[in-house]
Amino acid sequence: MKAVSIISKGSYHIGGKKVTIEGSAPIETRFWPGGPPVTYDPNGDFQAGQMYVQYTRLEHPVVPYPVCMIHGGGATGALWESTQDGRPGWEFRFLQNGFNVNVSDGVERGRSSWAQFPEINEGPPMFNSYGERWTTYRLGPKPGVPYEGSRFDYSRYDQFMKQHVPRWTTSNAMVQAAYDEYFASMKEGMIVLAHSQGGLFSLEAALKNAENIKGIIMLESSSDLDVDKVDVSVFRDIPFLFVYGDFLGEEYCIDGYKWPGAFAWEGSMRNLHHRLLEMGGDSTWMSLPELGIYGNTHALMMEDNSYEIADLICDWIKEHVKA
Repeated sequence: MKAVSIISKGSYHIGGKKVTIEGSAPIETRFWPGGPPVTYDPNGDFQAGQMYVQYTRLEHPVVPYPVCMIHGGGATGALWESTQDGRPGWEFRFLQNGFNVNVSDGVERGRSSWAQFPEINEGPPMFNSYGERWTTYRLGPKPGVPYEGSRFDYSRYDQFMKQHVPRWTTSNAMVQAAYDEYFASMKEGMIVLAHSQGGLFSLEAALKNAENIKGIIMLESSSDLDVDKVDVSVFRDIPFLFVYGDFLGEEYCIDGYKWPGAFAWEGSMRNLHHRLLEMGGDSTWMSLPELGIYGNTHALMMEDNSYEIADLICDWIKEHVKA
């Protein structure tokens, strides 16, 4: 893999708005243990609903628009930065493949900050337990039990858990608004790479800003977009890639649905794939086991063959996305 020649790197915040809080009672607190008591006034003007975007630009990218990496629920942009065994993650691997890269933290994740609750957000966040993350990331048939042949490094599960952040369930409207503004701002074009819950927000934003979208990769997306209720004709000229790992036939449920049947094999994403083909669009369904690649969980960007998968996606982009 060739060396990377970076010409610029930076970050910005997008979305959000100034919100005024009035009528909340003052809070007595101390800024440090043993410090003098102070009165904190929760009223005033605040910024809420912004999201963080970090960008890296190459001297000679293979296409002029960036791959915009969108994380899933309870995660941040850190998902793309390092692998389970400490190697550089997909952010750097895509740079090595010649792509400009954006990595974002969605609203109330990572470097995007929280909003006050209940004044702005309706309630507190949901914290991710070891058992919940194990099941959501499809690490085994039940918490603490790994899949045989899995490529996930279970000895590093503590480190994996340190990466995850509280997950808000009452701020989807703010999250979507920020993604909408982010996608609208990408006038030079963008390639969307969305993981899990990120697919939900990304497809909604892409529907509103299709003219800016040069390609969409849904990485085990949890979008519930219904092609029988939503007009997806604006996607006709956008190449799509749907990527899925292993262990998808297991009979257990998360939050009332069989993972990932509601979104993949039996549901929305498979239906979207077929609708795109019916419209004459360019859509690829990439099942890693069908390619002879076994053992990947929902954390496939962090596992020991993560570079192999990243390179497959990069090769698809070079073939399907026009410069």
